[in-house]
Amino acid sequence: MKKFLIALTAIMILASVDISAQVSVTYAMDTPTFTLVHESTDKSQTLDSCYLTITYRYKYKATEKDDSLSHDDLMDLQLGRKYNAFFSQNIRNLDIQNTKELKTTMKLKTIPESFVGFDLLVNHDDSKTIVTNRIPYTSQVIEYTENTPSLIWTYLIEEKSYNVMGYHCHVAKCNLGGREWKVYYTNDIPLPYGPWKLNGVKGLVLKAEDSEHNFIFEAVGLTQKPQPIIRYEWNRKTMKKEDWQRFEREMYQNAGAFVRNTGARIIIMDNSEKGFHRLNEDWTQFYNPLEK
Repeated sequence: MKKFLIALTAIMILASVDISAQVSVTYAMDTPTFTLVHESTDKSQTLDSCYLTITYRYKYKATEKDDSLSHDDLMDLQLGRKYNAFFSQNIRNLDIQNTKELKTTMKLKTIPESFVGFDLLVNHDDSKTIVTNRIPYTSQVIEYTENTPSLIWTYLIEEKSYNVMGYHCHVAKCNLGGREWKVYYTNDIPLPYGPWKLNGVKGLVLKAEDSEHNFIFEAVGLTQKPQPIIRYEWNRKTMKKEDWQRFEREMYQNAGAFVRNTGARIIIMDNSEKGFHRLNEDWTQFYNPLEK
């Protein structure tokens, strides 16, 4: 899908999440999709320092019939003494780059549709997890806090031997958010952590996949270099988890109306005399959350 910026215009956006003054972007694309916008990395708070970073390739469905899981992103899991953090490495790097470019060239790169807009921050002291979700076409983010899930794991004896990144892996499964997950963990790194919320198994999770073949996380890198675990100062709105899930579902099911309310302007390229047409407000976006 081709997508590019047409113009930047400062406007006032009125939406159901109380979005304040934003920068609206006009997009041209072959097919409509949700697009995340730049978030500033100028202001942040350092919470901890990680002793290990695991990079996962995250593959997931672009459409209901996308059995090849054509959308993918790189996700970093930072492990610290006080906090763990899980986020899109690609979006973070692009945010940092765009923040610098806006100060000099006033140009920014659009975020590819496959880059995911959620991140997790796990507090070991109070066993709380903060989940932050970026809202398409706005700089607004929604976050909810929950008790860090305590999962019940079933350990499997498999005849086949599994290796990920050269590490011998064992297999376990659990249920989380209405989905059954199978994970491949290694006793060589006896840390009870994994991607997303898949924690509590006997060793570090290097691969995870759901039983319906919607999502796959697979480790592609391990880094022991200390790095700061940070929290950016963004325009955050707090919701209860169930309210966020309801809002997100309605946002996807009424995608055309949602985009209109953000103030963003989308034109769809076609073969007409004008070469484009406006987005149909009846448009719906494929909705397939990690937690049903």
